Amino acid sequence: MATMDVTATIHEIEEHDGDLAEEIDLDDTQPPVHFYPPLYLQRRIWILDILRRENIVDVLDVGCGEGQLLSVLAQPAPWLAPPLVSIFPQNDARNSDAVELSYRSDMPNLHPRRIAGLDISASDLAFAVKETQPPGDTASEDIDNPYTVHVTRWEDLNAKVWKGGLEVVNEEFVGVECIVCTEVIEHLPPDILPALAPMLLGIYQPQRLLITTPSFTFNTRFTRPGAPRSVRLRQGYADPTGRTDRVFRHHDHKFEWTPEEFEVWCREASEQWGYDIEELGGVGRALEDDPWGRDDALGNASLVVSFCRKEDGRAAERAGKARAVLDGLALGGEPHELLAEHLHKAHEMSRRAPTTDSVKDIGDLVKAKMEGCREAIIPLEQIWFEKDVGVLCGGWIEVLIWAVEAYDGLNVLKANDGTKEWSIELVGGVKEPVLFWNNEAETSVDLIPHDWIPGQDPGEQSDEDVPSTVSSTGADGDVSWDGSEIEDDTTWSKEGWATSEEREQGWGGCEQEA
Repeated sequence: MATMDVTATIHEIEEHDGDLAEEIDLDDTQPPVHFYPPLYLQRRIWILDILRRENIVDVLDVGCGEGQLLSVLAQPAPWLAPPLVSIFPQNDARNSDAVELSYRSDMPNLHPRRIAGLDISASDLAFAVKETQPPGDTASEDIDNPYTVHVTRWEDLNAKVWKGGLEVVNEEFVGVECIVCTEVIEHLPPDILPALAPMLLGIYQPQRLLITTPSFTFNTRFTRPGAPRSVRLRQGYADPTGRTDRVFRHHDHKFEWTPEEFEVWCREASEQWGYDIEELGGVGRALEDDPWGRDDALGNASLVVSFCRKEDGRAAERAGKARAVLDGLALGGEPHELLAEHLHKAHEMSRRAPTTDSVKDIGDLVKAKMEGCREAIIPLEQIWFEKDVGVLCGGWIEVLIWAVEAYDGLNVLKANDGTKEWSIELVGGVKEPVLFWNNEAETSVDLIPHDWIPGQDPGEQSDEDVPSTVSSTGADGDVSWDGSEIEDDTTWSKEGWATSEEREQGWGGCEQEA
């Protein structure tokens, strides 16, 4: 594979000096740059959208940090994927139509079955271990909290957290379905970066590899045109390797590529290791228009690529070649250490096939709850999260739909145009309610503050008292041109990610930086 020349000095923009300096306003005021959603969330949304679209169930997060992505993947899906028609009772006239009752929500659910994270920072991984563990005894507290929707787990999940460097082969990662590498590669020192493609694409050979990294070209957006290097250095960081004249967003970045440079690296890696480039682009545009009209030229704040493996029968050949490349690099390193393995068990009633009797029980329960709440029409998903409903349905929301349709006195109101949510109708309206609690006891409605806003936790400040969620370059660690891009002082070295105390021996990746 050809290697890009990154040793030559690259002058990022033309600088003015001498008499021309008098023609330029050299104040330190930087153009406003805000992102909504925050840039780190835009990157995560891009990743999650692909995982949903491809129904990926096995994910390795290289450079997982504190486990922000792993925490999302560890959350249970609210219901199972649609069942086979054969699970419905064969003697029911509706059986032939059951497949048409597949529920379509606005966003497909993730159904991960195996997740793993790799990082080098012990302090960060302590959070990742905590973020991926089963809820345990705390789950019962959440169920009793009237402001918490308890989601029952319907599928087993295995979560592992590993400590170790990227340059060391972990045989357990071979054949993983998808690898995610978010805002990591720019932290890799020159001797480690050559191991990235042969390790991830050549040896582990996932079906997909998703990478995000900052766009150097976008950095110009943080300063006014013609700003001299001295001004940019007060807001950014000189290339710590000394290979270029560039000013980076973070002190630990070993490089930042332009879109063109990133494309060259991606195409060389894909050709050598047997992958197609499924997507090559970027995410993150500033909310504000650039005062000097540079938005189209500067593009997105983060570059993204999705590699998709070719099925050409040469996997073994490439794996051998990749191992030879790594042997030649002679990087060494300690074997990965498994810090934690968590097994999230599915509910014992998961995937229980419905029977004629259970279908009637579901209808009785739904009707009783609607009458108890004195609701003639109720959203389908609201009744799904009522205690015991999902359990009776075995985790399939389609069974709930089918049972309601089969029950005299209930009806499903479907939103075929996608503009409204599905609902359940109590035919004939509410009659005498059947209460599931004592009349004198407080209900969840009684406990809701009169000024509560849906989506807001009890006791949370009102919107007037809460800072805006719009991210900027300085407030939330989203973009770090002025040194604020990360929430914690973490870096990555030849040995991997590390805290400030470990920086002498660490590389540093942080998902929430730019």
